[in-house]
Amino acid sequence: MSHQDRPSLSDRDSAGNFRDGFGIDGFGREEYEFAPGPDLDDDYDGLPARSRPTFKWVLIRLGWVGLAATLSLGSAGIVAATGRSPENDSRPELTYTADLALSGRLDAGVRDLAQLNDHVVVLGRMARSVLADLSQVNQVGLSGDYQDGDTAVLEIRSGAAALTARLECRPWPSTRDAELAATYSHDMIDRWHAVCAALTSVDPLASDWAAMENSANVAMSVAHDINDHDQNAKAALQQATQGRYPEALAQLQTASASLANAQDIAAKLSKVGDVSTLTEWLSRTTTMDGALALLWQTMIDSKGRITVQVSAALKAVNDAKALLPDNNSVLQVVLYELAGNLTSDGISIEVAKGQLATALSDLTGGSVVGQ
Repeated sequence: MSHQDRPSLSDRDSAGNFRDGFGIDGFGREEYEFAPGPDLDDDYDGLPARSRPTFKWVLIRLGWVGLAATLSLGSAGIVAATGRSPENDSRPELTYTADLALSGRLDAGVRDLAQLNDHVVVLGRMARSVLADLSQVNQVGLSGDYQDGDTAVLEIRSGAAALTARLECRPWPSTRDAELAATYSHDMIDRWHAVCAALTSVDPLASDWAAMENSANVAMSVAHDINDHDQNAKAALQQATQGRYPEALAQLQTASASLANAQDIAAKLSKVGDVSTLTEWLSRTTTMDGALALLWQTMIDSKGRITVQVSAALKAVNDAKALLPDNNSVLQVVLYELAGNLTSDGISIEVAKGQLATALSDLTGGSVVGQ
């Protein structure tokens, strides 16, 4: 447009707008024109004539600003919905319902796991009590330990089996996480796996307790054999002191039979552990029994007279007696030796108890409900 073609001040209409020259209505190509609506002017009837075109222009600008803001907000929403970080593939909007249901099941499972832990604590206490009662050769105490421990094991086995079935804690290969990810969030899957893993810590408890009972029974059997031997040997000595050598020999044979049972057990135990103290003690006691039997038989043959044979037999008895302990303290050593397997089983029970307690602490944030 040349200088001559530009509208002059005289070309303005009465409203001060360049309608006929360079006004809004005549700007640009026809399809981009901004024609005012039919009622637009009517809305300004109350305004002075000079203010109407200015107000009109303000409204048009505001319309453009509003449109731009709307588009901006819409774009932001699209970006928020589609711009999730590739490192965080959680989809709470898709897994929320399933996570909520599973969370309730796992919360109940953790409470049951805490009750299961109470029975494991009892079993650990019974394991320590078995060791204490065995060292004192307390058969009555051991019987009570067995009963309480067996009850705890039954509770542990039934509780673990029920919880395993309820939470579907089947074998958990690495592929299972991927399968469950179609339904649950990764955090919920990790918690589920942790609960199931905690359950596996109680798996060896039944066999460990059974092994501990068996070992304790073996140790007590040896202790009983030794006690029976000592009682019969003591009775035999009393009979020999009274000159009743035939009766003394018969009583000593009964004592030796008990000792033979203990030796058989020691021979079997020596294949799986160190029972050298027991073996040596039984060997020395057997030598003593043999020396006494020879002495008493010699006294029978000599009709009570002191002969060279009797003197030699008496010396053999004194030599054998010198090798025996003065008191029963060696029995404590033998029982401690026999308790080697029991200690191992007891440690295994304590380890399982610690693993379960640690898992519960992790699952509950440090407070174990039900303990």
